[in-house]
Amino acid sequence: MQRKPNLASVFASVLAACLLGSGCGGKDKTDSAPTGPETKHGLTGDQAKQPLVQIGESVITVGDFAEELAQKSPYLRARWSAPERRRQLLDEMVKFELLAREATRRGLDKDDEVVRTKKQVMIQQMMKSEFEDKVKLADITDQEIEAYYKAHPEEFNKPAQMRASQIVIKDEAKAKKLLKQIVERQDDNKLFRELAEQHNEDLETKTRLGDLQFFSLPAQRLEGDPPVPDAVAEAAFKLEKIGEVAPQLIKTEQGFHIVKLTGKRKELARALDHARRPIQHKLWREKREASIESFVTSLRDKAKVEENLEVLSQLKTPPVELNPGQPFIPGHSGRPGSKPAGHP
Repeated sequence: MQRKPNLASVFASVLAACLLGSGCGGKDKTDSAPTGPETKHGLTGDQAKQPLVQIGESVITVGDFAEELAQKSPYLRARWSAPERRRQLLDEMVKFELLAREATRRGLDKDDEVVRTKKQVMIQQMMKSEFEDKVKLADITDQEIEAYYKAHPEEFNKPAQMRASQIVIKDEAKAKKLLKQIVERQDDNKLFRELAEQHNEDLETKTRLGDLQFFSLPAQRLEGDPPVPDAVAEAAFKLEKIGEVAPQLIKTEQGFHIVKLTGKRKELARALDHARRPIQHKLWREKREASIESFVTSLRDKAKVEENLEVLSQLKTPPVELNPGQPFIPGHSGRPGSKPAGHP
């Protein structure tokens, strides 16, 4: 690599400017009095344009160096305060540029993954500049927050809920035999799942190894609660310890239920003052998303978007890979030892 003859003197002057002046972004610009119009990091336009290193057609300027330093955490910026350490940082920048040039020479700038990553970064930068100031958290008013709180009481006031798993068997004698086996080993969650997989006659919960998900007491049911028989729900609420099994079979129209408690949720009663901040963030995200959707829609309207959706039928979806003998379970990754989220 060829350096310009005056690199050492230029670098020394830059370090002096950084250390005695703005600290390359580390100090308040009022600590120094540079002449001429300022850019970022307390550097004048002329200072920022000074070359530090020339690498072929590429140039690393004082402004580039100051920007690189400013992106470090305050702790790391303190570590770079010594001239020899800042020289190390410059060497890292030169190394980065050399590697980037070599990757470009090899044509990797046209690689599909590189092009896609470049697009993603460009989109991120555009969205940041386009929407950072357009929708602000402070723009969400108290009136909007209070209106949302009143319109969605179910989000802030919820009854206690239980989660349980079941095995439903129509034959009472068989159910009693299984219950005895489970009660004797009620801390053995693996055993319960295996028996639920083998013997549960309720098709809906069989695929979930008996999981009933979270539910409320019959008199306090919420919209979206799973359809749990009243007797089963009441039996689950009588259990105290997670992992505990109801000592008696619960009889319903479906058959005889063996019920195991797998989770608890306490009653939720949240006042407006405690809910204000989460609501503000939720409304801000919704407004931001709406603004982004509107922006994308306007771009789509201006562009010529032609779709040929029929070709999607040619796409073959690869099959789900499962362990030998393992049934498909919604929410199950298929990896050894994995199980549905929240399941015992």
